[in-house]
Amino acid sequence: MANVDVRGAGHSEGDVHMFTHQDREDGYDFVEWLAVQHWCNGKVGMSGNSGVAMHQWGIAAMQPPHLACIAPWECTTDLFRESLYEGGIPALSFNEFIAAQVTGTGGVDDQVAMARKYPFMNAYWQDKIADWASVKIPVYQTAGWSHFHLPGSINAWRRCKSRRKWLRIHRDFEWPDTYTPENLEDLKRFYDRYLKDIHNGWEMTPKVRVDVMDAFDLDHADRRPETSFPLERTQYKKLYLNAADTSLQTTPVETESQISYDGNTGKVEFDMAFDEDTELTGYMYLRLYVEADGHDDMDLFVNIQKADASGRWIPWFTLNEPHPGAWGKMRVSRRELDEKLSTKFCPVLAQKRELKLSKGEIVPVDIAISWPRTSAAMPVCSRARWTRWS
Repeated sequence: MANVDVRGAGHSEGDVHMFTHQDREDGYDFVEWLAVQHWCNGKVGMSGNSGVAMHQWGIAAMQPPHLACIAPWECTTDLFRESLYEGGIPALSFNEFIAAQVTGTGGVDDQVAMARKYPFMNAYWQDKIADWASVKIPVYQTAGWSHFHLPGSINAWRRCKSRRKWLRIHRDFEWPDTYTPENLEDLKRFYDRYLKDIHNGWEMTPKVRVDVMDAFDLDHADRRPETSFPLERTQYKKLYLNAADTSLQTTPVETESQISYDGNTGKVEFDMAFDEDTELTGYMYLRLYVEADGHDDMDLFVNIQKADASGRWIPWFTLNEPHPGAWGKMRVSRRELDEKLSTKFCPVLAQKRELKLSKGEIVPVDIAISWPRTSAAMPVCSRARWTRWS
């Protein structure tokens, strides 16, 4: 096993670049250096989660000849859209914390300062996104339903061009999942196959394995085998918001209605009762028609939660904490979609300009709900809620 300080980190010379083309080029050189060492068989693999997983996608996209496989376990792959400005709403404190942990002999790419200086998608942010389509080697990707790395992990896996790629979507937080003995043994089998040419039957592993979660600490399904993600048998259905009685219903609402609330203290909840066992696994999005009365912008925070028959929230737990449910965010002035990246089931914001609201203007917004999501809804109530800060 080899571990290296990236350019500028620790005792390495230079400046820390934080996921730019320079990191990818340095990674290429490191892989090729490793491959010719006397103790190496000429095949190099990479593993690790979070930032280490992000580097793997970038290096693999450079196609170093001796890189045989990667195992990026949990990763953000579009830092601007998935972290710093998720839904167009600035969320910089976590990245300030991350940057504070990076030390070295030179300077550090100050992503938070750059986020304040360049609050829209540009070449600087685009340079931090790997070319997933250039990755053609074997890939073993994991994703956690309860983690903000979820959309990046799924996106990279779906868009890479490898014919030998596996996805395991689990309910745990990233580190407990990584160090579970069963999962480490799974990873070893992957490496044995592609780094040592041991024909151990790894190819028989289902291409997709999914945990489907029920409430509290129960699993509705554990590592259920699937052939694709989104699931091949997915049935996309429209539900309609009825502002007159705050319900979700399966048929269009015939009478026009509206609902309003105080953006500083209020929220709105829409409920839907399920009368049969129902599984929600995959992509969801919410379309609203909104007006910011007396203001030119608004922030929307959406959660999809499961409730029992009496309306009480019944969450699942992550690291012994109740998870708030599938989430979505939207700053309405950034509602413009990227037509190239968006799909019929997953809207992606362009984030290249600001479209403020005029007085009395009502606009449609499409809000991605945490991107992929899973839950098992028994004959109980499902709830959508959102709040607004003007």
